Amino acid sequence: MGRGELFTHPTMLAIAEKYGKSVAQIALAWSWAQGFLPLPKSVTESRIIENLDFQDIELTPEDVESITAIQGVTGAYDPDTTNF
Repeated sequence: MGRGELFTHPTMLAIAEKYGKSVAQIALAWSWAQGFLPLPKSVTESRIIENLDFQDIELTPEDVESITAIQGVTGAYDPDTTNF
């Protein structure tokens, strides 16, 4: 999701502040709203727990559109149709 640039993007920072969540949680909520869930990785226990705590976020359609419009943010590859 943007190779990390997403986590300092002003739109993401504003949306995260609006919901009182981290940018990572907003990114996970956005991807969930798009019908996929990336596999976040971390070795830090607090971040692992944080990554699981996004499911209560209900992004508005406007927030979803704002995130989708960020250059470099793309959807997921369908593992059933993608040749890895």
